[in-house]
Amino acid sequence: MSDNDSLYHQDESIENVLHHLARAHRILELEGHGDMSMGHLSYRDPHGRGIWLKRGNLALREVTAADFILIDFDGNVLEGQGLRHLEWPLHTEIMLARPDVNVVGHSHPHYATVFGATKAELGPYNNHGVWFADHGAPRFDSTSHIITTQDLGKELALTLGSAYAVLQANHGASFVGADVKDALLSGIFLEKAAKFQLDLASSGLEHDRPDHDETVEKNRRIYPERARQNYWMYFNRTLDAHEGRA
Repeated sequence: MSDNDSLYHQDESIENVLHHLARAHRILELEGHGDMSMGHLSYRDPHGRGIWLKRGNLALREVTAADFILIDFDGNVLEGQGLRHLEWPLHTEIMLARPDVNVVGHSHPHYATVFGATKAELGPYNNHGVWFADHGAPRFDSTSHIITTQDLGKELALTLGSAYAVLQANHGASFVGADVKDALLSGIFLEKAAKFQLDLASSGLEHDRPDHDETVEKNRRIYPERARQNYWMYFNRTLDAHEGRA
């Protein structure tokens, strides 16, 4: 892990957060979220000006800290250069609806997208599914189209509610967190939980849904802040090894 990664909680400057946000894009590519130049994460500007959004025409694996533009909540570009993603309202409307959220992601991970094309409910069938114990991962089915209007963004945010992720029917998924770390884990764990449940269903073997109260307690036990930080560091080491910086 590089020196910059150890500064995650010591340096909360916009420059440093965007450094980590860029790394999160590249980690998500390694974890099955890549889809050509589609997919994007955003960060709430700490000065209330809007959001920092990855610019368009870049694959997740290509994103660096210089590849973000600042837009206000009406989509006007305030800083930076590059194409503004058409789905910017997905990010701004979730941020407006969820003051607890500082990072929003949207991508097309294969298994989560397959799962979202069904009417099944994501359950806590493995540890990754337990991440969503409190509010699940609701399914947005008002449209399978891209979210290009503020009205659609509001509808998506309403469906997301207080959850960590929302499945978008026949499209992909969006996921959130209070910081880069938690948003990254939300995206990764959603894909892993969806794959596990699809494999479980395809096995044809009889199975039961774990008890809800036990699942909520399990969530508290296995995902305290020290564990989340540990997983963040693990995924950063994996990225460094992949990029030849180990």
